[in-house]
Amino acid sequence: MRRGRVYHRGVKGPPITVTCDCGTVERVPYGQAWTCPSCGRRWDTTQIPAEEYEGILRDMRRYRIEAFALGSAIGIAVVALAVLGDRPIFPLALIAMTGWWILYMPRWRRKVRARARQLPTWKLRSG
Repeated sequence: MRRGRVYHRGVKGPPITVTCDCGTVERVPYGQAWTCPSCGRRWDTTQIPAEEYEGILRDMRRYRIEAFALGSAIGIAVVALAVLGDRPIFPLALIAMTGWWILYMPRWRRKVRARARQLPTWKLRSG
């Protein structure tokens, strides 16, 4: 890290889907501008409030962390039961994975999709 510079992780957020008035659609990274090749209009995604965009990123990150934490906890529990309980690990792992994919993941996906449907839309001004 150089002196005088602030370190920012290289993780990028999801791109913004910009639909030009002429009908051309492009996915543009947040904070960048895009010029429509058909009509020449310029669209700038910095018009989107940074707080709103970062809030969306925070929500999506929280959902991923919840799934990762629960999956890790289940994995640790399976290994602990196999080691401490002197049980074969394959049947325990099979039961845990089945429960994960059949019970938890469909609910998790519904929750994430519901949140995605509630995302705001912004009306950008072309420049």
